[in-house]
Parts: sequence; structure tokens; C-alpha cells
Amino acid sequence: MADRVFMEEKKETDGRFRVLMLPWLAHGHLVPFLELGNELHDRNFDIYLCSTPVVISSAKSSSSFHSDKIHTVEINLRPTGDYPELLDPSRHTTKDLPRHLIFPLCKAFRMASPSFCDILDEIKPDLLIYDVFQPWAAEAAATRNIPAVYYCISGAASMAVGHHFLHKRSTDGFPFPAICMKPQEFKNLRKSAENIDPVDRTAIPKASVISTKICLINTSREIEGKYIDYLSEELGKTAVPIGSLIRVQEKKGGEEDEEDVEIMKWLDGKQKHSTLYLSFGSEYYLTREEIQEIAKGLELSGANFIWVIRFPAGEETPLEEALPKGFLERVKGRGIIEKKWAPQIKILSHPSVGGFVMQCGWNSFLESIHFGIPLIAIPMHSEQFITARMAEELGIATEILRDEDGRLHAEDIGKAVKSVLAEKAGEEMRAKVREMNAQMKIKGKQPIDNAAALLSEVCLSNNSS
Repeated sequence: MADRVFMEEKKETDGRFRVLMLPWLAHGHLVPFLELGNELHDRNFDIYLCSTPVVISSAKSSSSFHSDKIHTVEINLRPTGDYPELLDPSRHTTKDLPRHLIFPLCKAFRMASPSFCDILDEIKPDLLIYDVFQPWAAEAAATRNIPAVYYCISGAASMAVGHHFLHKRSTDGFPFPAICMKPQEFKNLRKSAENIDPVDRTAIPKASVISTKICLINTSREIEGKYIDYLSEELGKTAVPIGSLIRVQEKKGGEEDEEDVEIMKWLDGKQKHSTLYLSFGSEYYLTREEIQEIAKGLELSGANFIWVIRFPAGEETPLEEALPKGFLERVKGRGIIEKKWAPQIKILSHPSVGGFVMQCGWNSFLESIHFGIPLIAIPMHSEQFITARMAEELGIATEILRDEDGRLHAEDIGKAVKSVLAEKAGEEMRAKVREMNAQMKIKGKQPIDNAAALLSEVCLSNNSS
């Protein structure tokens, strides 16, 4: 197992607590765990990150990983032959994994519980911090008298809706109806849930219920104060916001490649707030129809744009085929399309960028607030619909609604882009998101300081019992 450092006498001599972290096997979950680990290391905790070899390798290439702060611990999955694709260790991550294999991967992770118990026995942590699909890890820790705290890497609003729905099988009586998912969205969610192993299906509500004394949430009171309070009341334990832990660089060592430099030079030549950035996360792939409608909407808007388009592994398509005929030629000079990746942090921090078209993944949502960029929300699945409506409720986003058949329409996209980049509504959203960011900056590190103090109390209370 890589990078393991076990010092049996260490915590007795320096008073530091040993924490084992177990994120879900997705990049969008890994980064918040890394950022939390970095902060806790600076506040009296020794951090051990446990994951599969392929995820550990990804972690070490991330700018959020610091080898002097985080030790890594590998856990090997041994899936059954039901899904032969998962017998390959390189598939033990959600990155580039076909969607039909996500839930089998979840089951394979759960079946690695015996190996995880061996890790617990070897590290002997004072605390386990676990993710939404891993209540089994908290149960394993409990058999060894190790407290376990759930870390929700998404927002309090989505967690609140999920908790209410899973316990009452309906959103009736939910006190914040403005953010609820629509019937068709719930129908699709139920359909997806049918493919989940019954044991894993109960994991989401269970994760918060069995958490020791508190739950950590990757959010801020300035964004979700009323939802944090509601969760604390419903759970009967304190929902603790850790503040916004945003990456300040995207590549190891902060190096720039030639393509990044060209993108930034191109942005330098655009007027303030005149340019749109479009990205739909590292693990969602637009359908051919969605690509076509978004492209047509961009043409209708007349806006400058940088658009990241990704295709599933093995299904790469030439842009000329995926986009409307002649599109690339028609938008030449005012549009850039990147395949797979773009320097998102640098783009969002550039003054010419005035709007962010996104699916409302939580990490990118927090980054948009950090850089004062209003959103054009096109949610794709699960809690993203809740985040989109919460952002619209805050006055920092406009959501592009689908029709009854779930389709996007170019006219709606073009209208939304014009509104955010060139009209008064966009200026008002920009002012609100900047005010929110300013309020969060005033608090600085106070939220994570508070969270660290509460985690210390959990460890001390357990050690003295």
C-alpha cells in the first residue's frame, strides 16, 4: 500500500488526531476531500486518504494534493464476474466509466469492506470521514469504537430535499417548495434507482443518520443558511458548513501549456463580461441533440464563448460531425471549442468572462460564486436540478427549462445568454453573486476552524469514553 506512514507513538506525543478519509470514487468527490484534508492537516490532524489505486494516481496529479499533508492508502476491489469490465483495476473510478457500471462499482466498493477493516486495524484512526455511498465504512468503524463523520460534498439544499423525500416518499410538506424537483425529474430519478442494489439504495439516507454527532457539508451559511438550519433540526445533529474551499490552481506546480496561454491571450482581446464559458463537468456527456441545440443557441446569442465538449471513452466524435454543419466556420473568431479540458479556474477569473453555462455540479457552482460569475443552469441529473433552482432563488442564476419531453431548445438558450451577458438582469445577477462572495470572504477561515474544533471534540469525547 502506497505512502503509508504509521507511527504508533506519534499521536501520544504531539496531540494530533489521526483521520482516515474515504471518498466516493469520482473526481468531483475526490477534490473536496483533498481540500478538506489539507485544511485539517493545518489544524492538528494527520490525514490518510483511502481509495483505489487508479483514484490515488489521479489524486497525486491534482493541484489539491500535497504529499506533505496527505498520506495515501490503497484499497483493492475484487468485483465478481457479473460485470467483467470491472475486473480491470483501471475501471475502479467513475471517470470514463459507462453509466450502467456506476452502481455495480458502488457494490464492488461495498464488498471491499473486509479489506477496509484491515486498513482500520492497521492505521487505528481517531476518526473516519466518509462519503455518501459508504455508510458501510462507518459501521465497520463502529465495531472498533472509531467515530465516523459524514462529509456531504454537495449542498445543504439537495441534502435536505433528499432526506425529506427518502423518509416521506414525497416532497409534500417540504418547507422550501421553490427548489423542489419536478414530477418528471423525480420519475427519472426513480427509474435510475431501480438499477441500484437494495443495500446501496438505503445508503444515502443512512449516511447522515449514523454520522457521529455532526455532519460536515461543503457549503457556506451565506449560500444555504436556511437549509443548513433545517437539516440540523431534521437530523437531530449539527449540520456544519466548512466554508468554500476553492482550488486556486489547476495543474501540479501551476505550469502552463501552450494551449492555455493561447486561450488566455484570446480572452485578453474580448470586452469585459462579453464572453461565455460552457462546461458540463468531467463525468457528464451531452447527447448529440443537446450539443446541436446549445450550438444553435450560441449562434442566436451572438456571444463570444469557450465551450468544453467531452465524449465518453471509445465514443469520441469529430467536432465537425457533432456540431451543426458549418458551425465552426460561422463562429470563427468569437468561439473556441476545447475537447476534454480547459483551464476553468483561469477562465472564470478573467474579466472578459460574464457568464457560466453549467449543469450545476457543486464544485463548479462554488467556483462560479468565488469568481463572481452568474450562472446559466442546464441541470442534467440527480441533485443538479435542486442546485439550479436554489441558485435561481438566490438571484445568481437563470435556469433553461426543458420541455415535457426533456428536450432543450436553442431559442431558450440564446435568450438566456443575451440576458446574462448584455441585459440588466445579468448585471443584477453579477452584483448579487459578488456580494455573496464578499460576505463569504469576510468570514475567511472561520467555518473550517469551527468544523475542525467540532471534529476534535468528537475525537476527544470518544477517547475519554
